[in-house]
Amino acid sequence: MRILSLALLFLGAFSIPAHADNQRPSTVGNVQAGAVSSTAIRLSWNTPADNVGVDGFNIYRNGNYYNTIYNATNYIDTNLSPGTRYEYSVVAFDKARNYSTLSARAAATTNSSGGNSTASTGAAPPVSAPAASNGTPSAPANLRADALGADSIKLLWDAPGGSVTGYNVYRDGRYHKTIRGRTDYTDSPLSPGREYRWQVVAFNGQRYSLKSNEVRASTESATAVAPAAAVMADANPGIPDGYRMVFNDEFSGGKLDSAKWTSRYRWGPLRTINNEQQYYIDAQSDPDFGHSPFKFDGENITISAIRTPSHLKSKANNKNYLSGTMTTHGRFTMRYGYVEMRARLPKGKGLWPAFWLLHNQENGIRPEIDVVEMLGDRPAVVYQTYHYYNNQRLQSTPTYEVWGTDFSADFHTYGMQWEPGRITWYVDGEARNSFANNNVAAEDMYLLVNLAIGGAWAGSPDSSTPFPASLTIDYIRAYTKN
Repeated sequence: MRILSLALLFLGAFSIPAHADNQRPSTVGNVQAGAVSSTAIRLSWNTPADNVGVDGFNIYRNGNYYNTIYNATNYIDTNLSPGTRYEYSVVAFDKARNYSTLSARAAATTNSSGGNSTASTGAAPPVSAPAASNGTPSAPANLRADALGADSIKLLWDAPGGSVTGYNVYRDGRYHKTIRGRTDYTDSPLSPGREYRWQVVAFNGQRYSLKSNEVRASTESATAVAPAAAVMADANPGIPDGYRMVFNDEFSGGKLDSAKWTSRYRWGPLRTINNEQQYYIDAQSDPDFGHSPFKFDGENITISAIRTPSHLKSKANNKNYLSGTMTTHGRFTMRYGYVEMRARLPKGKGLWPAFWLLHNQENGIRPEIDVVEMLGDRPAVVYQTYHYYNNQRLQSTPTYEVWGTDFSADFHTYGMQWEPGRITWYVDGEARNSFANNNVAAEDMYLLVNLAIGGAWAGSPDSSTPFPASLTIDYIRAYTKN
């Protein structure tokens, strides 16, 4: 088990104690639910009282947690079944993650007839409803699509009623693009001879319309094969329904993107954790170090580990191995959502690759979510764990195991869904382990990926360990709930 949080005790020693806020918000009142179509229900409620201020709301549907929203006291639940009754409750929470009691339930039944999608291009779209009285725009109408060749399709739609600041385009059921200042969009590059589906949502600030009618269109056939990058961009990563991408790197360039990644841990290259034996080269800050652990082939990034050459030993803090790490610290954080990495993990005694999330502040429970780890001498099993502190004592879940064939032989996807009070881990799109607890992280966290060598858990490399050792990554993506 990784227990990287233990290695951060030196950081915690310098933490500034926070003044405790133990007062929970009052119960959310006046929860209202009403059908707006055969597939959507609108919710609204009052902001409850709190001594500091409410930070957000958790929505429960039919007794189960469903979604978290911020900066709004209304929500439209879409993609529902016609003629079906749904019950909703709302819980408020503050920045200290004190949760109110569950509100009274509000129920509504979707309309029993009609729908809001068309089966194909040219079918009659529904008439757009007027804007809601609270300023929420109505759905865009008359969405249509025209193929422009083997790799492009143009979309057009009518502006809805109400004030609109932009549009979100959905392709094949998932968020794809935000458009401002116009009512058309050309989607390209696409794959030849393939059918696609689109819908459009209008928005005004934090208020979003229902989805438009659905339109379908196919690109023209072509004898040439679409570029691999275009095909890969179309591939659905198997994420849970209802999520939109907020961060991604497909690693198709020739260098590490400094707008997304930093090539060092936030505590610097000289501090080694977990008794590991590598020196992480900060290639961004020290491009003249004499070696870079990052290699690019136009489709993937490879983090390579080597034995430290003698002439670089002093620059490497006398560590026996050189390797690399990437983190989004200072670039990107998230609170709840789904993350996924597609990668081929390295095989060999003492190799310890990992993809994880870490707390962005040094007070509180200092959580760490290990999306995937592997010990190189056990390539048929990967590990998934959650760590946090309770009263300054480290707490950890079991180190969950997922057995396969050989995770070093090919690419696999490793994902994690993070919800209030629950973490679910995935391998190759299949949920494999989960943990539910009131101490599940409820704060901003950032992403990390690294190839460690040696350490208390992995053990030291030996003569059988292949060098250079390579962790090859196809993509890393992060999503949040729509």
